[in-house]
Amino acid sequence: MFTIPGQFYEKARDWAATYAAQQHLPFELFYQVIYPKESLALRPPKGIDPIRWSTICSYDEAFVATIPGGRLITGSCYVVTPDQKRLLDVEYYYPYASQALPPPEYYRGTIATVVWGWNIPDLVFTQAIFGHWFFDILPRFHLLQQSGIPIDKYVIGKLTHSFQYESLDMLGIPLERLIQADRNEFHIMAERLLVPAVPWMTGKSPRWAYEYIRRQLKDNHPVQPISGYERIYVSRQDAFARYVINEDEVLELLHSKGFTKIVLTPLTTAEKIAIYSSAQAVVAPFGSGNINFAFCNPGTKVIEMTPHTVTDDYFWKISNHAGLDYYEIICDIEYPAKPVGGADNLYVDVNKLRHVLHLAGIE
Repeated sequence: MFTIPGQFYEKARDWAATYAAQQHLPFELFYQVIYPKESLALRPPKGIDPIRWSTICSYDEAFVATIPGGRLITGSCYVVTPDQKRLLDVEYYYPYASQALPPPEYYRGTIATVVWGWNIPDLVFTQAIFGHWFFDILPRFHLLQQSGIPIDKYVIGKLTHSFQYESLDMLGIPLERLIQADRNEFHIMAERLLVPAVPWMTGKSPRWAYEYIRRQLKDNHPVQPISGYERIYVSRQDAFARYVINEDEVLELLHSKGFTKIVLTPLTTAEKIAIYSSAQAVVAPFGSGNINFAFCNPGTKVIEMTPHTVTDDYFWKISNHAGLDYYEIICDIEYPAKPVGGADNLYVDVNKLRHVLHLAGIE
């Protein structure tokens, strides 16, 4: 009987060092450092609110581990080594009700995983969250490519959205080379399993991930600017969380300054890239759609409106990598507060917004 192992290595590097010593083989056969650790001093957010995080950002090394006889278990694809231990630095734990697993399906050749987060059919898919897909899933293909190891198949979380198919096509990843993890009892063993680092686990929004997404989705494709989108306001009117409850009041101010309202959900990936490439100023509430800051041109002014219950530097980091002029407005929330942390809808102080627009030179 197969079950979810309760023992683990904190880091893939620890497993590789142990295994290499046991096999009397070079460590580098099982662990490649693609990007070394780094610390960056980033530009602080602008605005009239206090800065809420350190501007010194540290990132762990980005790697690719090669595991002979490695297994992937559960829909969330926990990585299991030959000595029956999980690798914690490439998983996001979910409390599965059942610990039992069927025997593994065996794959010859080299299989690579890009699954990370929760991949629970009929419940939750981390890879279906726009921001995680673009910055925590897709950049793992880059690490695998940089390893130089030929790959037969990729294991990926269940695909449910058009932006997933569109972006995979733009990256040149053929669907026939994908194995979708589509059930909680997913269990495979590979002759050789490749496991790339997860951007989120290395420090959130690392520079190399931004550079890959920007290059592969924008710079390598022709993008024509679109007139009328020089100043955009990104509405979350169709979102279940973190939408602006006094949006009409906000839009009255922004329309007077030439802003165009957009809603991201109906747009294709190419349309989003074209719109953000056209923008000289962006005002947006905090949310996954703000990964599109990566497609703005250097110098673009971005004003991110964040509920005070959220302290997250995710999109500020992307703005820094992209050379943007970033401002944050900390906002009050709709009461009663949401039971899920960080999901609160926000109330924007229009006078504060007017002040920050002035600071940014948006008249």
